[in-house]
Amino acid sequence: MQEYYMDLLVDALLDEGFTVKEAAKLIELREKFEEEQQRAREIQETNYHRFVRWLVEHGRLSDW
Repeated sequence: MQEYYMDLLVDALLDEGFTVKEAAKLIELREKFEEEQQRAREIQETNYHRFVRWLVEHGRLSDW
């Protein structure tokens, strides 16, 4: 299924005038961008949890 999607993506980029090499580079850049976005979300979530834990530890937040 993934291979079929990649073929469609390459075909669409070729239809827009990109070369095969350019299409492959664009796809690679997109994948790297998505990976970086995922890492950023994970870091943000971690920092959020650290902040909440700090609030609880310092009596600034409770479940009451």
